[in-house]
Amino acid sequence: MKKILTRVLVLAALFLAPCMPVRPALAGMVSLVFDDGLESVYQYAFPVLSQYGLPATVGIIASRVGSGDPDFMDVKQLRTLEKAGWEIASHSLTHKRPIDIPKYYAEEKCCTLRPVPGQSNLLEGKYRFEELAGLVENGRLLRERSNSKLVRQERGSYYFDELIGELIVHPFDPESVEKQQIRAVSYERELESSKKQLTAMGFTIKTYVTPHNYWTPEMSALSRRFYSQVADGGDDCNRKGQTDRFWLKRFTVHSNDPAEAIIGLVRQHAVLENAWVIFCMHGVGSELGWEPWSVESLAKLCDYLKRKAIPVVTIDKGVRIWIEGKGKPGV
Repeated sequence: MKKILTRVLVLAALFLAPCMPVRPALAGMVSLVFDDGLESVYQYAFPVLSQYGLPATVGIIASRVGSGDPDFMDVKQLRTLEKAGWEIASHSLTHKRPIDIPKYYAEEKCCTLRPVPGQSNLLEGKYRFEELAGLVENGRLLRERSNSKLVRQERGSYYFDELIGELIVHPFDPESVEKQQIRAVSYERELESSKKQLTAMGFTIKTYVTPHNYWTPEMSALSRRFYSQVADGGDDCNRKGQTDRFWLKRFTVHSNDPAEAIIGLVRQHAVLENAWVIFCMHGVGSELGWEPWSVESLAKLCDYLKRKAIPVVTIDKGVRIWIEGKGKPGV
């Protein structure tokens, strides 16, 4: 009798197994990324996320840290975030797109400079790219000034007239042109120098966040030399087995996006599809920055994530879990 009952139970289990829901090996998760390193993130977003015990990633424009501009976070504030479990990521050196400036170090010698007649210490010339990220003279970054008059008064400075592509340069060394020591900052330098500067400040930098959500296959390949992963745009989620760690997709959050719409993306992709949803945000609770979001909307999103026990991870931790299979996301 016992043997018959056992066989019945086994057959029933085999028959019902295909009908029973199977728990996925890896559930969906969410990452919040704040681009540009705006001070409003520290002032308004950090307290909200701290209230719910959630971490985030913040993309930092290296040249703006320590610049004295109060619109951006300083080193002390960034250290507070990192200590609280946030990830500090590079968001480039000067926030340029790779198609607007030289791509590689080999293309940086693109300034046709010559002495200004009657001004032995000044140089002038043309620059052939749409934007200028900066000038470097023998490894030293020249200071950008707002007009040519200021440049005449200061060694190690330059002025770039974007309308006509004209440069006025006051080099540290008047012989720099002959020595071919003046270069225009390339995107390769944007990638490498931003990491070096942030690392020198004491931060662990593994992630690159693309400025303007603009990325190319060339830069994706180049980024592998400097970073462990790259977050871009695309307004899509990252699905298991289909994720490129050097081209992570993000949904951009706009000022007029209600919290319910953003929560809907989480529900659709992280909950129903078990995908990794990354959000691209900027400022919070302030009018400064591109497409700032309200504190109230951020609080609603965090409350939903916490109540539904949806794992929230930094980009670096997300890659380790999602792609490398190391560890499990916390809530």
